Amino acid sequence: MEHYFKAGLTTAPPLLLLHGTGGDEHSLLKIAEELSPNSTILSLRGTVSEQGANRFFKRFAEGQFDLENLELKTDELLATVKELSKKYQISFDQWVLVGYSNGANIAGHLLLERENSFKRGLLFHAMSLGKHEATFDLSTSSIWLSAGINDPIVPKSASETLRDSFLQRDGNVDMVWTNAGHQLTYPELEKAKEWLKKEFPKDELV
Repeated sequence: MEHYFKAGLTTAPPLLLLHGTGGDEHSLLKIAEELSPNSTILSLRGTVSEQGANRFFKRFAEGQFDLENLELKTDELLATVKELSKKYQISFDQWVLVGYSNGANIAGHLLLERENSFKRGLLFHAMSLGKHEATFDLSTSSIWLSAGINDPIVPKSASETLRDSFLQRDGNVDMVWTNAGHQLTYPELEKAKEWLKKEFPKDELV
């Protein structure tokens, strides 16, 4: 899997970046720099091409996901991160997932459906994928979600369903609503930074 890696301080949380549809491993680098400039960065490129646009899993149409492919690509992504964690000597369980749109969707699926994987996630404009079969406890997981009230791609109900999927299994969830659409906004980033500082009060985020 194509990726970008930048070593940072061991005293800052490592960030695992997952881009939105049409993005690549460079798309969220400025976001990561804003969130925590001292962090180690691993940014992955999705391996699915939708008419030339990179994605992390297939879909049939807007909001209609190929759930069989989702499972395949989720396992593929998890294996890739484990392999790269060993290569770069990063403790696997320390990664903070940072996903936007399609990347946030597969990040949410990882957190909900793959036990003993990741524990923290910053998910920008994610939605429920309509398939949550696992039942393991999420009380040690911390998830930050953002959603746009006027998002034309992610319905408000789909954002709320994702939030509730974490809460029903005792996940620790912070959710931020914006008046914007599907785009990332500066107020969102500021709230995400506040969450990181709360999660890692002794780390060197800036």
